[in-house]
Amino acid sequence: MNQKKDTLRKTLAVFIAETNYSNLSAAVISRAKLCLMDLVGVAIAGSRQPTSILARDVIGRDQPAGGATLWVSNRKFSPLTAAFLNAVQGHAIDMDDGHRYANGHPGVVTIPAAMALAESGRLNGKNLIEAIVIGYEVFIRLGIMCNPDLLKRGFHTTAALGVFSSAAVASKLLGLSVAETENALSLAGLQSAGLLEALSSGEMGKSFQVGRSVQGGILAALMAQRGADGPEHIFEGDKGFCRAFSGKACDSESVTRGLGETFQIQDVYFKRHAACRHIHSALDAIGEILAESPIDLAEIESIDVETYSIAKNLTGHLATQGSELAAKFSTPVAIGLLLVFGRTDALAFSEENISHPRVQSIAQKVSIRSSEAWDVVYPGKRGADVRIRTKDRTYSREVIYPKGEPEFPLSSEEFVGKYETNAGLVYSADRITRIREHMMNVEQEEIDTITMLLRAPD
Repeated sequence: MNQKKDTLRKTLAVFIAETNYSNLSAAVISRAKLCLMDLVGVAIAGSRQPTSILARDVIGRDQPAGGATLWVSNRKFSPLTAAFLNAVQGHAIDMDDGHRYANGHPGVVTIPAAMALAESGRLNGKNLIEAIVIGYEVFIRLGIMCNPDLLKRGFHTTAALGVFSSAAVASKLLGLSVAETENALSLAGLQSAGLLEALSSGEMGKSFQVGRSVQGGILAALMAQRGADGPEHIFEGDKGFCRAFSGKACDSESVTRGLGETFQIQDVYFKRHAACRHIHSALDAIGEILAESPIDLAEIESIDVETYSIAKNLTGHLATQGSELAAKFSTPVAIGLLLVFGRTDALAFSEENISHPRVQSIAQKVSIRSSEAWDVVYPGKRGADVRIRTKDRTYSREVIYPKGEPEFPLSSEEFVGKYETNAGLVYSADRITRIREHMMNVEQEEIDTITMLLRAPD
């Protein structure tokens, strides 16, 4: 008699229930703390963005007080509201971490949910680390299975898969049973949404759909906790998530291979440019050229970028002036900002800088093309060849891995520098240091020790 094979949601639910701090390696724990510090720093900077301010005004205006802190404010909300708003802030400057095979950003759909629920539930740092590792694992493994097909069909991976990550986090921190966790994952899948059309115009929608994804996952877990059920074959069904979003059958084996033995959080990348990851190799190449040979911008005749097709399709256009998000997804404009202002951090992508005549002049000299050579190695390698032609000579550089990938990591100084630059847009140097020290020792902390420091500046 053939034994019935477990559904993917059952296997994931068992993994969520059985994963504990005690069976995580020191390397995995360390990586989780780095992810926490990076996302919190990015969210602090993101709190100043128009989309974050608008979301706080609209969503937070009439909400009752709760037990979860809205970062960079003196207000506390329910975990549903706090996680939503913190996720919007965490995605607002496009500097949150990512995974190149999953084609999405696991931190922003994991950490806001984990922090909100751990704080409101008066849990400790070890509980938080467990939830972070679980959330990353679920998101990345599903992303690897569904992509690049999901992305090519026009779905925004971070929002579309974020409901599962958030539901996994919530199931763990709420102490759901395996059966309840199964239903939480299914109910989360029924709420999945997120379109890449947000990159074309209407920039506030991109962070908004990520925040809703995080909120949807928590809601799914809360409903499951009270007895709500969801489709058993949410992933495998003929009308389930995989076929609907990626157009292909669910490959459960690829998702579960090594589950609980190897942890994908160790392979995330960290950004040093506040722009789409598909632009970073070109920016790094130009940075390396300038480090060796300063170039008179007036002498530039053309800039040619050869890269992989997805990078060209998503970022190869000249962005409309006045849109910060559009500029973050425009290789020509990002290159113009780097060459004119020498920076590509959150402050560089302002409407004033984007519209600067010298930036626009350089952007119009940039041409992007894809090549089979780069397509063959994608996504294992996300590289670019860049050639800058002036009146007298040609400068060229190839970058295979943009800075921040596991193969080419940020140094400790670069990592801390990124965090301090982002957090420094809001907080004093003393508070920035205190927040970092508590996060780096979070396994010994109560969560409200950190969230107290994430309140509004004095």
